[in-house]
Amino acid sequence: MTNSDRPYRNVSLRIDLAAIRHNLHCARKLAPHSKVIATIKADAYGHGMINVLPALHDADAFAVATLEEGVAVRRSGESKPVIVLQGFRTESQLHDCIALDLWPVLHDQSQLDIIADRSLPRLSCWVKFDTGMARVGFLPRDAARVHQCLTNSSVNVIAVMSHLANASSVESLSNDRQLREFNAIRWPDKVDRSLANSAALVSRADMRFDWVRPGILLYGASPLINQDALAFGLQPAMRATAPVIAIRELTRGQRVGYEGRYQCQKNMKVAVIGAGYGDGYPRSVPDGASVMLGNKRCQIVGRISMDSMVVDISPLAVPPPIDYPVTLWGHSHLLVDEIAELAGTIPYESLCAIRGQRHWIDANTELNVRRIAENLSAE
Repeated sequence: MTNSDRPYRNVSLRIDLAAIRHNLHCARKLAPHSKVIATIKADAYGHGMINVLPALHDADAFAVATLEEGVAVRRSGESKPVIVLQGFRTESQLHDCIALDLWPVLHDQSQLDIIADRSLPRLSCWVKFDTGMARVGFLPRDAARVHQCLTNSSVNVIAVMSHLANASSVESLSNDRQLREFNAIRWPDKVDRSLANSAALVSRADMRFDWVRPGILLYGASPLINQDALAFGLQPAMRATAPVIAIRELTRGQRVGYEGRYQCQKNMKVAVIGAGYGDGYPRSVPDGASVMLGNKRCQIVGRISMDSMVVDISPLAVPPPIDYPVTLWGHSHLLVDEIAELAGTIPYESLCAIRGQRHWIDANTELNVRRIAENLSAE
């Protein structure tokens, strides 16, 4: 069951298409001489893959993880190049890539075995090399052999690529090692090259090459450790909110939530918010993590429950009304980067995990799309 297939609970996700458009423009400015691939895998990092395509119209190409995602993009009517990062696994999938003009990434000998001894002039692809991620990709020393196999089959190679293991940590020495490995790849023909993901795009001009592949950057979250998105001029694209479901008055010494982790140091008013780890909000956030009620930060007290959390509303002059929308993240003073760090995870995971009723807003045209993913046709 996918994020979109699950029944909605209390969380509302406001997806700002104008912010995504702005963030794509930021990527263009960072690499003005490179072509930009908008990475939209994992349902556009939880933002709704098909619905965000109009905001990414100025991208030169799109990247998805699976063939199924590529098929969905083509069925939406999108005709720009679509790179399938996991490539194909079977002969049938290879034929689907050719028929739909999808660009699979070749990264494994099993794919070369499928291609071998065939004439495939209509197949355009990318070739991936492992320069230090140790996940998928041919070894750089195998470049000539891979090239010969693809030449024998008349395959059109668009670009060679690799992926960085530690780009989010600017000081990591492995970034320079991977760059040296990538530069050492000897591909007999002249082809494009691609190495930079979001983190390298904002931090390493020497890694931008012919194509850059922003992902998390497009959705307004930071790709770097210890730097938030606002430092790069990005705008958060997802605002997650949940309603107030109760107001309580607690007394000094009273314990809150499972295991009584939090103990009130004074008499205090709290609001119970209708969102929890059942909605994808991280259970691991500690006491002191914040939500926003209007423009006021209010701290979470006690453990996150499956369906709710408790927040201290002492900073407010008056308690919020029942059903008041509380911002979980996506406010300019409360980014998903902060919540992810407190939870001991990364914004990628937080954005992909959260679920709720999604509303796609385009402030540029004052159009509220309000299409819910479950109601979209499978076609």
